[in-house]
Amino acid sequence: MPPMFVVVMGVSGSGKSTIGRLLAERLGCSFYDGDDYHPPANVAKMAAGLPLDDTDRAGWLAELARLIAEGLARDEDGVIACSALKRQYRDVLCIDRQRVRFVYLRGDFAAIWARLQSRKGHFMKAPMLQSQFDALEEPEGAVVVDTSLEPVQVIDRILEQLMARSPALGLLGLGVMGRSLALNFERHGYPVIGYDPAPRLPADFSVRVAGSVAELVAALTPPRVVLLMVPAGAVVDAAIASLRPHLSPGDIIIDGGNSYFTDTERRAAELATDGLAFVGLGVSGGESGALWGPSLMPGGSPAAWAHVRPLFESIAAVAADGAPCVAWMGPGGAGHYVKMVHNGIEYGDMQLIAEIYDLLYRGAGLTNRQLADIFDRWNEGALRSYLIEITGHVLRRIDEATGQSLVDVIMDIAGQKGTGRWTSQIALEVGAPTPTINAAVVMRLLSAAKTTRVAAAQRYGGPARYTGDVAPLVAAAEQALLAGKITVYAQGMSLLRAAAETYGWGLEYAAIVRVWRAGCIIRADLLNEIAAAFERQPALSHLLLDDAFVRLLSDAQAGWRAVVKTGAELGIPLLAVAAALGYFDALRSDRLPANLIQAQRDFFGAHTYHRIDQDGVFHTDWTATT
Repeated sequence: MPPMFVVVMGVSGSGKSTIGRLLAERLGCSFYDGDDYHPPANVAKMAAGLPLDDTDRAGWLAELARLIAEGLARDEDGVIACSALKRQYRDVLCIDRQRVRFVYLRGDFAAIWARLQSRKGHFMKAPMLQSQFDALEEPEGAVVVDTSLEPVQVIDRILEQLMARSPALGLLGLGVMGRSLALNFERHGYPVIGYDPAPRLPADFSVRVAGSVAELVAALTPPRVVLLMVPAGAVVDAAIASLRPHLSPGDIIIDGGNSYFTDTERRAAELATDGLAFVGLGVSGGESGALWGPSLMPGGSPAAWAHVRPLFESIAAVAADGAPCVAWMGPGGAGHYVKMVHNGIEYGDMQLIAEIYDLLYRGAGLTNRQLADIFDRWNEGALRSYLIEITGHVLRRIDEATGQSLVDVIMDIAGQKGTGRWTSQIALEVGAPTPTINAAVVMRLLSAAKTTRVAAAQRYGGPARYTGDVAPLVAAAEQALLAGKITVYAQGMSLLRAAAETYGWGLEYAAIVRVWRAGCIIRADLLNEIAAAFERQPALSHLLLDDAFVRLLSDAQAGWRAVVKTGAELGIPLLAVAAALGYFDALRSDRLPANLIQAQRDFFGAHTYHRIDQDGVFHTDWTATT
């Protein structure tokens, strides 16, 4: 077990010092009597029969907390005898919830008063003892032992419970992601207790499982931490409602699903009325990431994050430079917003890859084996990323039932859970153009229109076959894919900047990008360059204005345009690739045809316009003859 400090608490006369010394002997560690650390003024006050107040105790508690912190820093165990009658006192001493444990010696007034009277030289008076009982707030989650037992029995009870480690957190929702995260926490030394109203657990699932929400919460040590891994929407609200009656102020609920960020903000405000803290946690990486190291994007209560940070840093993916892929995103719904943008980028990136595959497969007639080799080669260069890597694996897989490439027998209808659509919707609300992400969402919708597509293909015919030299087309496709990938990241970063300005979050863009470098679906070598760009220029208004990306896109332009042209000539839909190029061309245009649109708006609606040669707002009577 890691080093631990045990605080033996109770009213005067409960036997704190005696039990504390015996416990320290059994544990083979140092014993500290808290009374020895009172300043002289406190000692004099108690000797006069006057109870100490909170002001008197503040410095004393701070000194004991320092003693504990220094001991733990030296990896030492220790036992402290200290009254710690109020929760606020214990909060000062509990500098590490996993490594500071409380033992409460419980007894009634009559028995403890009789014990005090039998002691020689004690200066405690009955009213003073009564004041301690009046002030006592019995601890939750402590080891509780009856003072009427013999000392050896008390020590045995204490050790029995201390060695049985309490769960570090509860996990509500034991689907694939929940189970994987639970195993990840346990592997890193944080015991978990799980609960699921309809469990379908593997026979070898080793994590402790509660039979009810009440049992789940009762097993946790305050402040309790409960991680929800349930589907977004009404299920999250229902899970929170089931927890609230069992929780106390200071407890923490974490939503690790793909919730919409405004729902997260609403839930945080509602739970705050009960004194409960809420964290919206974006989790990326799928089942494997959850088990071996996800990318994590927390937001919400800063105090709650400070409390649970060690847990999540321990299970997060680790980047090549050794940094855990988890960072505080910001208040409110910032964590889930960043995860939503991540998913929007994911949609765009996947669609770009699919379109390049389609151009080379249907258009140029390359085999899946040839394409797998091409993607493997691309993954050794600037395109190196998780999605490029798995594309090679997918294209190489053979279906055992038919002997064909497995990808060829998969229906061409792409599913979606809504996060990409949310990204497009919020982009329009905050005024951030994301045409590549939008194109990816549209293409998933078009993929679902299978019957209509088949009918249209019969009426209009399918794509033509490319007849030129394939090698230059493959080289151009690499440039187009790299340029498109950069562009979709740039659109995501612009969406983050727009949200930061709209919601006042103060997002740290380089920190966000660094969280995406390992564990998540959009991890890519390019992210190191993107993070470096925002570190060089924290106020960078747009990623594509950074010198490194100006060079990359300038070099890729020729191949990018050749691919879009070829796709148009063949009839291969390249909606995302073309949208990325259109976005790039619009961004680098110092003059766009919006002047004509403004003239039209003024013509039919008198919406007015601005001039390039004069200040002010203008309107023209367009029907008047000139």
